[in-house]
Amino acid sequence: MLNHNLKHHLLPSALLVAGFLTLTGCTNNDYDLNNVDATMGFGSESLVIPNSSTKEIQLKDVLDLKEGGCVVTDAAGNYLFQLAGGDVEAAYPNISPIILDVTNVFDGDISLSNAASTGAKARRAPGSSLHLASPKVMMFEYHGNDKAVKSLNEAKINENENGTEISIRLDFSNISTAVSNIESATLTLPAYLSISQVNGNSNGVPTHNGSKVTITNISTARPLELSLKTQKLDFTNNQNDHGRLSINNGAIDLTGYFSIAMLCNVTGAMPDNPTIKAKIGVADRTITMNSATGIFDPKINLNSLGEVDVTGLPDFLDDDDVVADLDNPQILLTVNNDMDVAATVSATVISTKEGRELARVTLPEMSVAKNGLSKICICRQKTSELTQQYGEANVYAVSNLSTLINRIPDHIKIVDVNAHAKAEVATIVFGKEYHVKPSYKVNAPLAFGEKANIVYEDSFTGWNDDIDELDLAEGTYIEVTANVENKIPAYLTVKAYPVDAQGNKIEDKLLIEIPDEVAASTDGTTAVTTPITMKITPKVKNSLKQLDGLVFRLEGSAKSANGNKVTGISLNEREHTLKLNDIKVKIVGKIIGDFN
Repeated sequence: MLNHNLKHHLLPSALLVAGFLTLTGCTNNDYDLNNVDATMGFGSESLVIPNSSTKEIQLKDVLDLKEGGCVVTDAAGNYLFQLAGGDVEAAYPNISPIILDVTNVFDGDISLSNAASTGAKARRAPGSSLHLASPKVMMFEYHGNDKAVKSLNEAKINENENGTEISIRLDFSNISTAVSNIESATLTLPAYLSISQVNGNSNGVPTHNGSKVTITNISTARPLELSLKTQKLDFTNNQNDHGRLSINNGAIDLTGYFSIAMLCNVTGAMPDNPTIKAKIGVADRTITMNSATGIFDPKINLNSLGEVDVTGLPDFLDDDDVVADLDNPQILLTVNNDMDVAATVSATVISTKEGRELARVTLPEMSVAKNGLSKICICRQKTSELTQQYGEANVYAVSNLSTLINRIPDHIKIVDVNAHAKAEVATIVFGKEYHVKPSYKVNAPLAFGEKANIVYEDSFTGWNDDIDELDLAEGTYIEVTANVENKIPAYLTVKAYPVDAQGNKIEDKLLIEIPDEVAASTDGTTAVTTPITMKITPKVKNSLKQLDGLVFRLEGSAKSANGNKVTGISLNEREHTLKLNDIKVKIVGKIIGDFN
């Protein structure tokens, strides 16, 4: 219905019509006129009521909004179609720790050979020097599967214990009769093993360089014991024949070997097959990769980015002829991602009405930043204002976005979500449950696209008590003319039909003609004046007696009948106005008053 303010503005115009017809005047109820023929005709060729005008009618006087509805106005008075998506279940991506079982690293004899001569026995005369070397010996191996791990550059291990301790014990008793002192021994470990500290048992002097440990001045009379501290595995350019990491389509394979080379001072007869005893162990018997730097693709299981019911639709958008082709609607997507992994997300937006799909729009692949909040704007047109507000990389244009609300839906949902981590180097804490939480809202300024059309329908009724004793003579018609001053950026057309006191259409009895289109303001600021004419003509006798009022249907469109267009200007409740000037009501012919 028309709100109070609008009826206050337009009521004088309506009364010009109804009041002009109400010529019964004052009658004295003391007179009995039952037996008097009180049928009279008023007027000659035409009667005219003098000019009148309305005040400026603001859009807020025309477009009633529902409290808590989906159309609101901002502080500047601009109309907005706004929806806030409901709560969305977060995704909880995580990657399990990689655990190497090193219960038994190595415990046994290691054969030695003459490193200086391939295939030569390790025999040398007393008083000479001899280079002895062992083959590679397996320390540990790991075979696992996790498609979330694409590559590893570095991994921190056993962080709760501040790293891992590797113990090494070498027993030289098998060669002690031939070698009393080892000038130097070099222990080669997997190159990815980053050794931070080496301690010995005072048998020799240990030093380390990368994954190699060198000990000088070793006595063979007692075992050599070493304690190595390592806090990380570094796989960056640190893979060789002593250790290699391979990751292929989720299969993770890791090997680790050690070997020893010695420079000995021979003091006695060397055994034909010299050996030393070696025992290598790892504290806690596990090496656990707690966190790592590399490329990861943890599962980001988002079933939806949200859904929302469209409620509180104002009357001017709730009509079958409404086309809400808005110039630049926006979906504002917010994603809170606490992983150190950037991601991409794509999805499909579906609008429905009464369970029937109205439109389906595929969203592009969009970037989600790592370690924080991403604000993404999905719009119909990428404008400088939006890129300034959200950043160039966070604004995505989808040309058919407006189709989701061309016919106003009662439900919107974002489904078919496809979220993946970007193939970029990142750091992940294994076993940690991360959170990826999306939310969204629809923010659509009511600025017309070229197909837009809104509909406003209301009525002036209650005339019948005043005009039920009147009729128009044959050939008589009522003509209302006015100059419409329009600051609304929309082309306006008005249709009307007459109704009786029961609200029934009586178009078969009265003809209402309003052929004119009201021109739009091209900038929403400059008024454009259009003369209009409304003509009411009876089709049958006594039709005026049945008239109780008129139902008006006002349509606002972006495109005129001749193809001119006004688009991209947000409707404003205060700045966009209508004003009717020089309103004239003229009756051409005669009014018949039947006061019997």
